[in-house]
Amino acid sequence: MEPTPIAIAHAVILLIGLPILAALDARREIDLEAAAEHRRMLYLSVASSLIVIGLVTLGVAAWQSVPATDLGWGVVDGTTALLWGLATTVVGLGLIWAVTAGARAIGLRESPVARLLMPRDGPETRGFLLLSGVAAVCEEYAFRGFGLWAAGQVVGSPWIGAALVSLSFGLAHGYQRLAGILRAGALGMLLAAPTIWTGSLFPAIVAHFWINAAVGLGGWRILLPELVEEDRDPAG
Repeated sequence: MEPTPIAIAHAVILLIGLPILAALDARREIDLEAAAEHRRMLYLSVASSLIVIGLVTLGVAAWQSVPATDLGWGVVDGTTALLWGLATTVVGLGLIWAVTAGARAIGLRESPVARLLMPRDGPETRGFLLLSGVAAVCEEYAFRGFGLWAAGQVVGSPWIGAALVSLSFGLAHGYQRLAGILRAGALGMLLAAPTIWTGSLFPAIVAHFWINAAVGLGGWRILLPELVEEDRDPAG
């Protein structure tokens, strides 16, 4: 179905408003030491914000009678969708490494916020995994579900829509500096591919969760070595 004016307005809020908020948030001074002492509360705060975004998007979709299948809620073949998700996970981890290495090669530094988000002990790891699950469902629904559907309908091409949504997704990670924007934008385009090809969000949700989980469970020490150095020397 064609997006209604209200649906388009919500898509604009998602795809333009969230990056603007991220840019404003990135300008604020953050007490990293204080935040690190309350990392689990930070995870809870971020997860709560994502849940609100997801629920508001779900409410708008229901209000405007947008079919759930148009937004990717459906799986024709569970096994095939799972394989798509696992394959996207592997490619996504390689993509993160490549973009991060390229950014480092041209002198782009990682944001200290990226280091702050990485868990350090068992309770924090469980909190991070919970946040990863919430982010996988809510961000995929908001961006690759509702946002991709609305943008694709407006511009007349799912792939051009995916490029616009991926740009927005990258900018929404502006608190991670330019390196994080490039990484999130590239990952967003990758996650859009199986969504378009299969018509389902399931592969993207699976991949999003496992990519986040792999990074948080120690992969960041390999994929983001600069953060390891900064972790040893917080003043850096």
